[in-house]
Amino acid sequence: MSAAASMRAVADLARVARGFNDPVSGAQRVFRALLDATARPGRIATLPGDAIAGLDAAALSPAAYAVLLALLDAETSAWLDGMTAGALDPLRFHTGMRAARSESDAAFVAVDAEHAAPSLWSRLASGTDERPQDGATLLVDVSSLHAGRAGPGESALVLRGPGIESEHRLAVGGLDARFWAARAALAPAFPRGVDLVLACGARLAALPRTTRVAVEG
Repeated sequence: MSAAASMRAVADLARVARGFNDPVSGAQRVFRALLDATARPGRIATLPGDAIAGLDAAALSPAAYAVLLALLDAETSAWLDGMTAGALDPLRFHTGMRAARSESDAAFVAVDAEHAAPSLWSRLASGTDERPQDGATLLVDVSSLHAGRAGPGESALVLRGPGIESEHRLAVGGLDARFWAARAALAPAFPRGVDLVLACGARLAALPRTTRVAVEG
């Protein structure tokens, strides 16, 4: 490689968004937080500040970027759409992940709320009755995410199902009632389905396919 080519390669690497400061510890801590959130659907988990310190992917929130860094590897495929597509090269660099040919071929699909069309649900892999675990995980970067009452531009969700004692209320910004209706339409196919992770800033919430969602108002 020529000196000029070497300098270009170094410059290209310098533009790649940073990953975890400690790849092993960071991935483990984010994975544990995601597991806990999955076991308690709709409960917001705030990722440890020192685990995600320095993460820089302008196309994704720190929580969304951290989840993908923790879950992706050379054996997994992902599809990034909308604003999130800007994180594809950094994720390839840090994880060795494969870019899927389309949403339907991906194990993980990441989009921002603006590009999370209701029709997306029908294009995602949902597994089979024999292998429901082959269903995709959909990660959506939303504009707001908190427990309790919804404000302007937010959906007021009431969650029920396994892992929820009676019901749990969650406010989500950027995803309208049509998005949630399209998700509900997949319920009769259980155990096939798609698992959902919502991310905003350093926070995330998981809604497994077993979680029932009603939109108030």
